[in-house]
Amino acid sequence: MDNDLNRQIENAKTDESELNEVLEKYDLDEQLAREFSDIDKAFRQLEIRYQSLINARKFLNNG
Repeated sequence: MDNDLNRQIENAKTDESELNEVLEKYDLDEQLAREFSDIDKAFRQLEIRYQSLINARKFLNNG
């Protein structure tokens, strides 16, 4: 019975390479960082377009 329990414990343990694979596949911090970076990039582009529109409007109003 003791051997059976030890065998069950060994079977339940996670293999280190399997654990690393799962962590890499489901790395939420990295995924969130990527999503934030994409949103930040889109926001900066929107900011540039907005500033361009403001400058064009000032130019047209003065011209």
